[in-house]
Amino acid sequence: MTLPEYYARAEEKLKNGCTGCGNCVSGCRAAEYMPSAPEPRRTQKDILEFLRGGEGPSEAAGLKAASCMRCYGCLDVQCPIGINSLQINELIAREMHRRGKLEWDIPLYPVHEGLARQGTTEEEYRRITTPVADGKAACLFFPGCNVYKQPDKLLNALTILDATGEAYSFAPGMLYCCGSSPRGVRGDVEWARQAAEKLFAFAEDLKIKKMIFWCPTCMSVLQDRIRPFRHIPFACVSLSGHMLEHMGRLRFPHALPRRITYHEPCKNAYMGIEPESARRVLLSIPGTELLEMKRHGKNTACCGGAAAGSNPEVAGRAALRRLREARATGADTLVTLCHNCHLLLKSALKKQREPDWHFSVENFSTYVAGAMGLARPDSLT
Repeated sequence: MTLPEYYARAEEKLKNGCTGCGNCVSGCRAAEYMPSAPEPRRTQKDILEFLRGGEGPSEAAGLKAASCMRCYGCLDVQCPIGINSLQINELIAREMHRRGKLEWDIPLYPVHEGLARQGTTEEEYRRITTPVADGKAACLFFPGCNVYKQPDKLLNALTILDATGEAYSFAPGMLYCCGSSPRGVRGDVEWARQAAEKLFAFAEDLKIKKMIFWCPTCMSVLQDRIRPFRHIPFACVSLSGHMLEHMGRLRFPHALPRRITYHEPCKNAYMGIEPESARRVLLSIPGTELLEMKRHGKNTACCGGAAAGSNPEVAGRAALRRLREARATGADTLVTLCHNCHLLLKSALKKQREPDWHFSVENFSTYVAGAMGLARPDSLT
């Protein structure tokens, strides 16, 4: 079964088999951040009416879809017919496209290129946008696309990879995509399938043994959308997982006397994807003390994620609560792994007028490269 066939079957199953229990609405982790949480059964009924050809979506159904943080927490919702809330939101988007209310033909990287050029020299820009196909390298590094908005994070990641001493090929994130671009998450699953196929075909042609991912969303898409529908003949690991394998080669010349708290990517935590690799790397840095937030690990919280673009109020509330949890630890640094979490939390820290924000927000790549004495400064001021 292909990915488009899977979504077509899910749509039919939802329209013809949904019991209307509302579990997918009540189990949405964004509900706690909505001004008034939608009534589960009523909202689910509205969604079904819309997908079956009725008017809409209703205000409640639209709120649920717009508030989606794409945290993947709804994958564990107990649906009687086996459909998760994230997929339902994508089916709503597909139906809106059919009715001419939602565009699919949108630029893939409307701001990425400009920000990448702004934050790099000409040589650095060439490096992060030029494919490298090293037939002798056992690894391929794929950074995803969103990190190009903060190219210093990508350049730090490349510096760390170079320090491991292992040769690698490179698939630039503005030439290749895992399929989770705005077009992919708005329901164009055939485009998402083709994008993923292009990326993984490139990797297969190189006959690599391992593919290294920087972006947590790409790792989640790999687990949820790609593995079930495509054979992958090589290992797939995160950058922190790869680093952990080579910690003996990384050098930290000076101790960092820092008390940190760590905000892990919620989607990876909820899905159980490499839950400890980043923590173990951070704790390997001399002088680093880790103070956990109340919600961490499998029970972590989202920063607001994708809702920032469609429901800023929900995203803002999620980010503020997370910052308060970080403050409660007494840490001097909140370390983020995901570049999007970094953007949302650092922006919220600057925007929120609360006293006693006695900590900074620093990305994992900046923190580790800084401990190595090789970091580029954060482009977000």
